[in-house]
Amino acid sequence: MTSTHSPRLAPLQDRWRQLAPRERAMLALMGVAIAAFVLWYGLYAPLRQAHADARARHVAAAATLAQVRAGLAHLAQLQDQLPAPPSSAEALKQALQASAAAAGLRLDQLREDGSGGLELESGAATPAQLFGWLDALRREHGLAPATLSVARNRQRLRVQARFEPATP
Repeated sequence: MTSTHSPRLAPLQDRWRQLAPRERAMLALMGVAIAAFVLWYGLYAPLRQAHADARARHVAAAATLAQVRAGLAHLAQLQDQLPAPPSSAEALKQALQASAAAAGLRLDQLREDGSGGLELESGAATPAQLFGWLDALRREHGLAPATLSVARNRQRLRVQARFEPATP
């Protein structure tokens, strides 16, 4: 019987044929043990670790999702507690003037913009006045500016804002 294997393997094949059947069985068993070792530590263990890591990431993502959903529910609850914003230009004007006076914010201009909204300007606000006023508008009147521009004017802030009445 002629061998179709490469000439490099011929010495190994000759050596294998010279081994006793018991030695061949022992070497085959050792080869199986080495293959099992390679499969276990080279394939199964890394896959098992990857699975455990994926499971941990899934648990963390599920916890984050639960936190986000709880936060959204809390925000929706807070939004429901806010009063309805003024729906007329006159009510909007009164709310802006009253809240500005309560915050100590002097309004230099308060004018209608032609589309039912109001534009206001204050040239000498402090950060505390501005943020107090914006927070009071949100909490007490359910208002937030449609546009807001704040620029530093020496030691004060120059504020320009536009408000729109709520649409029914």
